[in-house]
Amino acid sequence: MHNAGRHDEAEALCRVLLPQNPQDPQLLFLLGMVLHKTGRHEEAVTWLCRAEQAGPPQARVFHGLGCACQSLKDWARAADSFARAIELEPHTGSTHYSLGNACYQLGDLDRAVSSFRKAVELDPRDAMSWNNLGKCLKELNRLEESIAAYDRAVASDPGYALAHYGRAISLLTAGRLQEGFREYEWRWRKLVPRQFPQPAWKGEAAAGKTLFLHAEQGFGDAILAARYVALARERVARVILECRPELKTLFTYSACADVVIAYGEPIPPFDCFTSLISLGGILGVTLETVPRRTPYLKAPRCEDLPPAPAGHLKVGLVWAGNPGHHDDASRSLRLEQLNPILRTPGVTFYSLQVPVPSGDEACLGSFPNVVELGGRFKDFLETSSVVAEMDLVISVDTAVAHLAGALARPVWTLVQYAPDWRWFLDRADTVWYPTMRLFRQARRGEWQPVIERAAESLRGLCAGNAQPAH
Repeated sequence: MHNAGRHDEAEALCRVLLPQNPQDPQLLFLLGMVLHKTGRHEEAVTWLCRAEQAGPPQARVFHGLGCACQSLKDWARAADSFARAIELEPHTGSTHYSLGNACYQLGDLDRAVSSFRKAVELDPRDAMSWNNLGKCLKELNRLEESIAAYDRAVASDPGYALAHYGRAISLLTAGRLQEGFREYEWRWRKLVPRQFPQPAWKGEAAAGKTLFLHAEQGFGDAILAARYVALARERVARVILECRPELKTLFTYSACADVVIAYGEPIPPFDCFTSLISLGGILGVTLETVPRRTPYLKAPRCEDLPPAPAGHLKVGLVWAGNPGHHDDASRSLRLEQLNPILRTPGVTFYSLQVPVPSGDEACLGSFPNVVELGGRFKDFLETSSVVAEMDLVISVDTAVAHLAGALARPVWTLVQYAPDWRWFLDRADTVWYPTMRLFRQARRGEWQPVIERAAESLRGLCAGNAQPAH
């Protein structure tokens, strides 16, 4: 019954047999696995522990216990259980795969890499293990090894969209933009593509035609990709740009397209369409041909900015991103971590943070040289008017960093060890924004040296010994 997926009947039979065989390890194990399969993971752990105690050690019991603990997100116990199963039965690739996943969740990437390597050694056609190995190597900034692992995943399963997408991210991070953009289109296998009767635009000249562009990703992605609209417009007559409501006024004011609409608004007639994010690939952009002219966005004058004392630098500050972002824990800070920067004399800081994270409000009030402005911003046009008044913006990897760069304002971006692909590796500048300087983590999770370097550079700037832009 269990093997046939008839779990309710399997559970009922187990419970009938248990009074007659209360210490039968096979029966205890089977009941635990049935409970796990039906989502009752805590009960499953109880019965699997009883199975472990009732008989000689068995790899399958420890593997089942690891799976139940994994479902409860008890990653440490899951890793211990999988490791015990491997001690008893070292040649089962699926257990090494499971151990690799648990280690990844624990942040132990080196051990995860070793586990996935063992899994593919035992089963060289295991596409999922190759994929996860590629992901771990990407997060360790071992890009060529990562790409090679993704190559093996795709070779084993040519339709494996997640592996193609991961390969795209590693290629893009390595600066191999044309290959990366091509692979990046595999994202549509896991997203819901927009459906229109009109044809998709492939970059062909379309005189007299109207192109509809939809920005399907985050604020920063849309701001960065807005640079491509002018190039697309050279090949068509008109461009309609659809974006998130918070960006509509900014893109309209900046004349990014002939018509700018927000999600949900009626779409004017058009002849062909594509995603705004796809333009880099459609236009054949390379590292050498990235459109670098800034500013390509415009900001209205801010008439009511609270003034800074005479001689003070005005520095905008953003220390946290959207908590819903998949990698937010790696990129966001607590305000108190910026203490070395905030103690710099001769600077008035303007908080551009929207919203101020829970727990940072009190800390914000402890710095008299910080003016809180984020609460007044309804959209990015209002944010842009303040950013344009700043002598410098210091930000973690957020949309405001992209906004400052697109407005050609000096901006220092604090970048996590395994960066978003747009920041590539091992460089303090960026092809996207000439006025941006990158301060990178040298080790995973270690922000303090990054913040100290930025604070030292800010002190030099105040003393007149440095320039805001790199």
